[in-house]
Amino acid sequence: MTTIHISLPDQLVHDAGELGLLDPVNLAELLQNEIRRRTFADIFAVSHRLATESEPDQDPDPPPRRRRR
Repeated sequence: MTTIHISLPDQLVHDAGELGLLDPVNLAELLQNEIRRRTFADIFAVSHRLATESEPDQDPDPPPRRRRR
C-alpha cells in the first residue's frame, strides 16, 4: 500500500470529510470509478472516430444505371 500526501482547499477537505469521502476505502472507490469512466470515454472516442473515418462517402445522386442490351 502507498501513502500519498496532497494539498486541498480547507473547505473541500471539510465537505469531503463530512461525507466520508476521505475514508481510504471510499476514496479508492472514487478513483477506480473515475479511471473506469475515463477509460470507457477514451474507448468510445476512438471507436467513434474509427467509425466515422471508415464510412464511405455517400453520393447524394448516384450515377444512372446502364441498361442491358
